[in-house]
Amino acid sequence: MPSPLAFLRKLRRHWQLLREDPEKFGFNLLQFTHPQRFQERLFDMQSAPPLQLRLEPALRATPALNVLQPVLSPAVMTGGPNTVVNLALWLAQLGLPVRIVTTRPTPAADLAWFWQHLCTLTGVAARPAALTVACAGDAACPLAIGPCDMFLATHWTTAQQLKPVLPQMEVPRFFYLLQDFEPGFYAWSSNYALAMETYGLDHIGVFNQRLLFDHFVAQGAGRYADPAFAAQSLVFEPAVDRAHFYPAAPATTATSKRTRRLLFYARASNPRNLLGLGLAALRKAISDPAFEQEPWEFWAIGGSNALPPISLGAGRTLQPAPWADYAGYGRLLRESDILLCPMLSPHTSYPVLEMAACGGMVVTNCFGSKTAQRLQAISPHILAAEATQEGLAQALVLAAQQPASRAPPGPDAAVPMALPGNWKAALQDTVSSIEQLFTHNTGIAAGA
Repeated sequence: MPSPLAFLRKLRRHWQLLREDPEKFGFNLLQFTHPQRFQERLFDMQSAPPLQLRLEPALRATPALNVLQPVLSPAVMTGGPNTVVNLALWLAQLGLPVRIVTTRPTPAADLAWFWQHLCTLTGVAARPAALTVACAGDAACPLAIGPCDMFLATHWTTAQQLKPVLPQMEVPRFFYLLQDFEPGFYAWSSNYALAMETYGLDHIGVFNQRLLFDHFVAQGAGRYADPAFAAQSLVFEPAVDRAHFYPAAPATTATSKRTRRLLFYARASNPRNLLGLGLAALRKAISDPAFEQEPWEFWAIGGSNALPPISLGAGRTLQPAPWADYAGYGRLLRESDILLCPMLSPHTSYPVLEMAACGGMVVTNCFGSKTAQRLQAISPHILAAEATQEGLAQALVLAAQQPASRAPPGPDAAVPMALPGNWKAALQDTVSSIEQLFTHNTGIAAGA
């Protein structure tokens, strides 16, 4: 047992580490609070537990499409997971037997909440009979699948979970919903290699945005180095639901003397959102006279675990905004003037598109195929700069110089956007192609 003096020295070292490197302190603490998570971080391997499945030959005649989603809960239903469940619903609307399958050993999804969320998200009041929710994360109750079932992976970890399952299936090929270049979520590491490996598996790419598809092809990622393979991909443009994202009514923009609002999509948990660089750019920008001519407030959004208040200098503070539901989030965008949303990725990020549809100005960054010209072609409300402190700051100043009211109000207002206005229209061709490929591979027509 250490002496009291040695214990005090150790305590002092831990206190010093907490002050100088909170992230490392938290990592060290994991070995006592969450040993499994500590090992995953230590070995730089994101956990992907085996799918708990039971192959049932009797189900051969009734194949299903299993859409793999790690977790279904209110805290995770951001743009990417919402697209997953949207795609599942519109596939089921064609009569395709679709199961949304959670893959993690977490508490069962609250189905009452989920069906209500899906109704709000899609505008479809009645759940399609062909759509169900199941779990493949419980070893005590494995999910029964048929030999002719097919799968749709939605994240690189779900594709890794599928890898040992596919050789047992009649169709050893899967659909892969690709919503970002996921190896880029990590530095060169084991996780980078595991994510990159999935692009070499036999799959049919389903791309959310042409910008992202172009990046895969330009990088020659996995099998996308083969033009013939890439040509088989399905590509859709995301919808910006005009029922939720539209300019504010006149009452909220009645006077130019109102306090104007800047939102910062500040996700500490997601490095590609460039929290540090965005914060530095914001501090630099608000010293410009453009932010002194009118009163401004600054809010941080983007996660249920909000940042603490952060000083921006000159007596101004970035305040955390409370977590909002889908309707509340749309209202927040309508009632704000600027969104700062960096995204070091070929994907635009959904908030960029949603804020532009609400008539506000958006400041984001370029990345590879995501050029300023291509973003301007989507909406003139999107200002894209290089991912530098100076570039983002200059774009913020330009956005602040725009008038407080720039668009006609109301849900019927025509804000120029080169994107579909609802998910049914956005996914129509893609779900039809998936249904045809499912039928071709399984020999079972939708609704049969």
